[in-house]
Amino acid sequence: MATFETEALVLKQFDLGESDRLITLYTREKGKLKAVARGARKGNKSRSGLVLPFSYHNFILYQGKSLAKINHIESIAMNSKLREDLDYMAYASVVSEYIERAGLEDEADQALFSLLVIILEKMAQADREELLFYLTVFKAKLLLLLGVKPEIESCTVCGEKVNLNGSTPLSVEEGGSICKNCFNNNNKYTLFSLNEMRALYKVTFAEISQLKAAQFSANILEKINEITEKFLIYHLDLKPKSLTFLHTIRKMNN
Repeated sequence: MATFETEALVLKQFDLGESDRLITLYTREKGKLKAVARGARKGNKSRSGLVLPFSYHNFILYQGKSLAKINHIESIAMNSKLREDLDYMAYASVVSEYIERAGLEDEADQALFSLLVIILEKMAQADREELLFYLTVFKAKLLLLLGVKPEIESCTVCGEKVNLNGSTPLSVEEGGSICKNCFNNNNKYTLFSLNEMRALYKVTFAEISQLKAAQFSANILEKINEITEKFLIYHLDLKPKSLTFLHTIRKMNN
């Protein structure tokens, strides 16, 4: 048994017994990890105030036989707005659940960890109208990191370079673009214009620091958000339960 230190974000928490909480963390050094916060429900207010969903801390943990135990916490970012506002909470919950489902236990993934840190920070600082943009960026980057990004420039059937001028069929099942020679009406597809393809490429490959919500129209963001969500479901079986809640919130707002 050993004590170790790691940065981590809190993905979710559950009550455990009469006084403790079971915390699901995504850590820099060990990937997904479950840890017990002793006394978080009873008496230890300083600890219960820190182990909140979407918060970011430096932890000192003791690895027990089955579960880790939290010995000490130093806060890095509380991201409080993601818990205090229902809209922000809905978006952050989807991001956290994607990471919980995609992340592996005891297997570090620095890129995935950094993506989670950056997106939750951006969402906590964003205007309400920018939340969909950051969720869309997150999904596109997640697909890239998990190796199932949409193929844009080459036909997913024959491999030839696709002429993206005009409208290009993009198939979730095939994994991306279909050239005119291979396309038939039996394919399930969504037509993407050249501008929409450029936007999809930019969201997927550009550094997050270079991306701004104002660079993309609402219609293009909706289209990219929808196609990336379908890719995550079809190719990785990733469909967070919290998506239903988010879709309900968005309908109410519209």
